[in-house]
Amino acid sequence: MYNACPLITQIQLTAMLKSMTAFANGDVQTQFGRFTCEMRSVNQRFLDITIRQPDFLRKTEGEIRKLTNSYFNRGKVEIFIKYYPNPDADINELSINHPMLEQLLACNAEINKKVINIKTDFNSMDILKWPQLVIQTPKDTSELEQTTLDLIKQVAEKLLAARSREGESLKMVLLEKLQTIIEVSHLVEQHIPEIQKGLKDKMLQKLAELSIDHNEERFEQELAMLLQKADIIEETDRLNTHIEEIKRVINLDEPVGRRLDFLIQELHREANTIGSKSATILTSQSSINLKVAIEQMREQVQNIE
Repeated sequence: MYNACPLITQIQLTAMLKSMTAFANGDVQTQFGRFTCEMRSVNQRFLDITIRQPDFLRKTEGEIRKLTNSYFNRGKVEIFIKYYPNPDADINELSINHPMLEQLLACNAEINKKVINIKTDFNSMDILKWPQLVIQTPKDTSELEQTTLDLIKQVAEKLLAARSREGESLKMVLLEKLQTIIEVSHLVEQHIPEIQKGLKDKMLQKLAELSIDHNEERFEQELAMLLQKADIIEETDRLNTHIEEIKRVINLDEPVGRRLDFLIQELHREANTIGSKSATILTSQSSINLKVAIEQMREQVQNIE
């Protein structure tokens, strides 16, 4: 049997769950210009990192992935790095956005194929007017590569803190729902003797209504079979075992999302079995209440790292 005291007052809140849903940003001003970084993360089964950054920083992608991997274990993490050049600095140079140029020329060729008797060739000035075709990039990027990695580290730490804060909110919700499950399980356990007596009385009432004389030994055998089919002690015991494991896991200072997801499935299995064995309105309603609370927990667990 469980104490009905709220779990939030019983369980230590020092260990941190981490949410997979969060946002963080940061920027840095250099002699070359301003760099900004945004990181967004959402729930995903594994760690999936997407990086979007200026072409002249492409060689840092491997280091950025390695650095991000050191902070996060699961989730889809999107990293956006933007560069705003300093127009007054004599350290930037103009360069052509070659992927965009190739796309423009391909579009021009396709239009010429489809439009009859009209020539749509670009001249060089037309092309140069296209936004973002000519871009400013630093002449020497070696210094900026380390600046970029430092900025990534700064924003990753912010994102980690945001995921931890959101994780603590999720933890409070999970504990509230777990308390509901404990109370429903406790209620069912308390009424098991009453449920068994009700089944016996119902059988005796049916026999009396039909005016059937019954053999006491045979009656006890039939009653035992009926009680066995409706027996939910095993299910409530397993339910309580899973609850204890969730209480333990929820305080581990490590990624526990997958483990919690498995335990939620086990809770749902026991609630379903209690529902299928329902012999009274109380057990039927309790099964529904369990499923509602368990489903609400499952929705939250999907966001836990």
